[in-house]
Amino acid sequence: MTRRLIAWVLASCCAVTGALADETARYRVEIALNWDGSVQDGHPADKHWSRLIAFAHSSRYTLFADGDTASSGLALVATNGRVGVLEAELAEARRRGRVGAQLVVPGLDAGVGTFSVEVEVTDRFRFVSFATMLAPSPDWFSGASAVPLMDDAGWLASVTVPLWVWDAGADSGPAFMGPNADTQPRQSVRLLSHPAFLTPEGLAPIGTATFTRLP
Repeated sequence: MTRRLIAWVLASCCAVTGALADETARYRVEIALNWDGSVQDGHPADKHWSRLIAFAHSSRYTLFADGDTASSGLALVATNGRVGVLEAELAEARRRGRVGAQLVVPGLDAGVGTFSVEVEVTDRFRFVSFATMLAPSPDWFSGASAVPLMDDAGWLASVTVPLWVWDAGADSGPAFMGPNADTQPRQSVRLLSHPAFLTPEGLAPIGTATFTRLP
């Protein structure tokens, strides 16, 4: 193979790689939450959801996983709805090339409602994660971690995932209301098994998130 042909092959490969890296898609995300339990069943009267933080990222970033320890940023989202520390963590991950576009939207003033957002993803940042605090609560939240929006065939037209209530392992309070009781050492993230969210069939999702690709 001549030097000229080798140079042409290398240039062609680089051009294809660059095109893939720059390819983007936009998705509308409908996050429908259905926290409708009654006070008689142990739920608080002022049910609501905190601000929601969502972002695109690579496979090298994880917002949460069953059995892992929550980061300080996620723990603060789960305990009081504050997103500032998580935003700082995402900024550092962005500096390392692991996080792309992000957004924060106002919370819901009731237990039942829908967040509707649009997020931009790229070939490099093809996963989306988000979290919002179930409030009031000790450190309980709902969200999704690393939802993939691309497969070997390209961008997915639509993806729907169930949403659950999670315990961040950062506060030992047993009930919705009460003073903070920091958990030391911090426990792992796990599905919440509080009686208020149990059904005769066991734990049930509290909502769904539907990702629809925009033209």
